[in-house]
Amino acid sequence: MFCIRRLSWCLVIIISNIIITVDALEVTPMVITFSPEKPSKTPSSLIYNQLSREIAFDIEIYEIDFSTPRPSLKRLENSPLWVFPPSLFLQEGQGQRIQFRWIAENLPQQDKSYQVSLIEQPLASNVGSGTSQLKILMNVNLVVHVDMDTYIPKLKILTSKIESGELIAQVKNEGEGAARLSDYKINVTTNKSVETTFQKNALLENGYDVFFAPYATQTIKFKLPENIERGKVEHLSLELLQ
Repeated sequence: MFCIRRLSWCLVIIISNIIITVDALEVTPMVITFSPEKPSKTPSSLIYNQLSREIAFDIEIYEIDFSTPRPSLKRLENSPLWVFPPSLFLQEGQGQRIQFRWIAENLPQQDKSYQVSLIEQPLASNVGSGTSQLKILMNVNLVVHVDMDTYIPKLKILTSKIESGELIAQVKNEGEGAARLSDYKINVTTNKSVETTFQKNALLENGYDVFFAPYATQTIKFKLPENIERGKVEHLSLELLQ
């Protein structure tokens, strides 16, 4: 659910530990969440080369800015997020873990999100001798969420409606902490009575989730039961219960 080539924002889905294989390169997990308040735990991700060739990557770090409708990236030269090693060289069938740590003297003022980009570098060993070859290099993006227990999300429903059997709502996070839709039980109320309830993780089990960064607005959209879809709706409200 959140991906442009440069920005792995599965704003809508990248939430849990997952295994993703990109052109026979295995990355697990591709989304990492950790708290700098717990430095004893060093999160990591395994990069495993299943290609039939050597591969090398340089690593770049970007801060993800969710303040606009289309998230943007800001490249960081001196990142508060430490990634080690800063480059990778993997033989065929070789894997290596990359580690993540908060190294800035001050803690972030709100929950933060970063994109860690693995940018493939050309290798002489992968160029055939005596031939002219055009090679497309691979970029792989991971997302790192820096989550502070002291920061609390505050979700506010801005608008909500039913359209073609789907509930569509604009939700703003007015808090300093990030949240996910799967953290909440959802009550959908029409005509001033509770019509249906989605328990926590119910939508996630069907592959749908939404990430709410601090002070960002997101659109949620999901299918409703037929009794709501076909009924006449004069009143609609959406309640998120954490």
